Amino acid sequence: MNMNVDTATEEPRARILFVDDEPRILIALKALFRRDYDVVTASSGEAALEILRQGDVDVVVSDQRMPEMTGVEVLRKAKDLRPRAIRVLLTGYSDLSAILAAINDGEIFRFINKPWSNVDLRSTIAAAVKASTVDYVKEAVAAEEDLTERVHVPGVDDVGTLILDDDESTRNTLQRVLGRERSVYTASNLDEGLTLLEQHKIGVIVTEIAVGGEVVTDLLAALRQHHPSLVAIVLTAKSDAEQGIDLINRGQIYRFLSKPVSEGLLRGSVNLAMRRFEILQKHPAQTLRLAAEATPTPPPESDRRGVFQRIGRLFGMTA
Repeated sequence: MNMNVDTATEEPRARILFVDDEPRILIALKALFRRDYDVVTASSGEAALEILRQGDVDVVVSDQRMPEMTGVEVLRKAKDLRPRAIRVLLTGYSDLSAILAAINDGEIFRFINKPWSNVDLRSTIAAAVKASTVDYVKEAVAAEEDLTERVHVPGVDDVGTLILDDDESTRNTLQRVLGRERSVYTASNLDEGLTLLEQHKIGVIVTEIAVGGEVVTDLLAALRQHHPSLVAIVLTAKSDAEQGIDLINRGQIYRFLSKPVSEGLLRGSVNLAMRRFEILQKHPAQTLRLAAEATPTPPPESDRRGVFQRIGRLFGMTA
């Protein structure tokens, strides 16, 4: 009798779908996770989609380089079929186009590089499972809205957009294009950007990869930890797959756009980002679905300019 009670009250295990065309990889992944999760596997994109059509899963982990259907395509379609599922891309090479597509279309949770560390992989899957437990709020308006100009909504669009770029012409152009709908603030370096964040309510940051010679990944990672509803768009002329991976894993950027960008795409991307900000403000638990890799605060001697301490004070995290 006691056994029946224990069985009846046992919590259901999270369901993980692994997709890879290499049988040995699937065997290894199943062996690694079957003790903790309900593991299902698929050796092709179409097989994975059929599993998703038949039932729900909590996390989808797909290899990128597969015949007939890439991992990005699998995750993009998984997003439509099972939007609640957390999406992870497993890749053994640096393909910038795939990375950008995963960020912009698949909205993935993490990149995992092959060969992986079992410790890191377990940690990533555990974080993905935790994120999947949050009740999913469908971004219906954002999903239906195409990348076009929309009508200004007083009291909503008054939330500002911060442009962080050391190129003056870029700042001026973005302010002209985006300033028609909402308040736009511009900064040429990290210090100016933090000052504006202290002074104004900002929902979206549009930034270059590096500003004043400093890569913004650490800044975005710290902001993500302290202000998780803030939405970041990277707009850059640089093409760097490694930095793209770092930006999604640690900064959880929303879009990665390449310069030059059309006014329509830029405006539409910021509109969608602002809608994302509004939803995260209304449903704070949703920020767990965007949780970035933890970035330890650097020791004072390495934070010479006090950027991280300033971010902590800005959001009430430090004295």
